[in-house]
Amino acid sequence: MTTIILDLEWNGSFSKKAHGYFNEIIEIGAVKVGPDMQVIDRFGAVIRPTVSRKLTEWVTGLTNIKDEDLQDGTTFAKAVAALQAFIGPEPAAVLTWSNTDLMVLLENYRFFTGEQTIPFMGAYADAQLYFEQRQGLGTAQQIALSKVCEMLQVKDDDVSAHRAPDDCVLTARVLQRVYDEASLAQAFRPADADFYGRLTFKSSTLVDLKDPRIRPADLQFRCSACGRGLKRCGEWKLHGYAFFAAFRCGACGQEYNARVQVRTTYDGVSVKRKLVPKPAKETPENILKSEVENNGKK
Repeated sequence: MTTIILDLEWNGSFSKKAHGYFNEIIEIGAVKVGPDMQVIDRFGAVIRPTVSRKLTEWVTGLTNIKDEDLQDGTTFAKAVAALQAFIGPEPAAVLTWSNTDLMVLLENYRFFTGEQTIPFMGAYADAQLYFEQRQGLGTAQQIALSKVCEMLQVKDDDVSAHRAPDDCVLTARVLQRVYDEASLAQAFRPADADFYGRLTFKSSTLVDLKDPRIRPADLQFRCSACGRGLKRCGEWKLHGYAFFAAFRCGACGQEYNARVQVRTTYDGVSVKRKLVPKPAKETPENILKSEVENNGKK
């Protein structure tokens, strides 16, 4: 299977034609790489936008692409046809730096061609995620390609940052530093129905306690001090897409604040629960108990 590194530049704007916000691709870049991540061949195409007629200042500032640079560009359909010819007749293993480019490409395929999948892609791997895992980095904050090149001192003085074909070259150079054949093979996922389902799934937060997807057990807690079941004091209240309620332990008297958030996932739901003890009240009994304990330590 041919391995392709893909990169896109796009212009995002609100469009009546697209019935909302749309990320229209204005440039496609791709490189073929060998088993050692060395670049074998390159591809580039500039696309003349038809949904958004004017580039945003942010896009022009980032890419240095101006409106006049796109006037002689091709259509999206012709650009991806040329890309598919560059790749060849067999499905490719595709890498992009984060899956954002992949989602934008799929969005454009569906809008301009009616295709519900990316026809030339047989498997996919997120190069950014692969790099982070190989380096033992956390994935909470995604790291930019330019930052990685700086970290690894990757040569970039012969390319233009934030131009699709050149960013593909930079991605290949980064992967050369961390590449391992077995680990990269494990990073690829087949581009099947399950893959597209997960890619396009839109998560949501459940805000109705009567929703059957919220289990009674998700709303029950045990005392962290003595292990007994807690009794809820008052009703659950929704605030900031999470449910809050007060609890009390009937055995030891410890009081708590509980937080529960339930979100839909492709596989079902995910539940985040948090139980925080309340500070002990300054009753005469507690003050006397504290004084006795402090005197005992002297």
